[in-house]
Amino acid sequence: MSDTGKWKIGYKDEKHKKEIEKEYQSDTQLKKRWKDFETDVTQNPYYHPKRKRIVKLKDTKSFHKGTYRYRKDPIRVVYYPEKKDKIIYPLEVATVTTVSYKKRSS
Repeated sequence: MSDTGKWKIGYKDEKHKKEIEKEYQSDTQLKKRWKDFETDVTQNPYYHPKRKRIVKLKDTKSFHKGTYRYRKDPIRVVYYPEKKDKIIYPLEVATVTTVSYKKRSS
């Protein structure tokens, strides 16, 4: 069987998987868009033909270098693609108003 080159969604451990699932399953709109996220990023986690759908985040306090953001309203998914193993690790699932990289400290 040959490698199709397709990426997979992965998790650090079972606890991490449950946390991510809880985030996107808490809202019906997020749940619908999660399938779009999986489909789009497993094709290519670095690029999407729709402008600004996938963007590399600048170094932030919240996330380390090499982190990307997927946007398809209302969902925002921050993830880290590991090139060697072709695994995409979702780090955060949120809406535009709750995503941590947008929050300003007071």
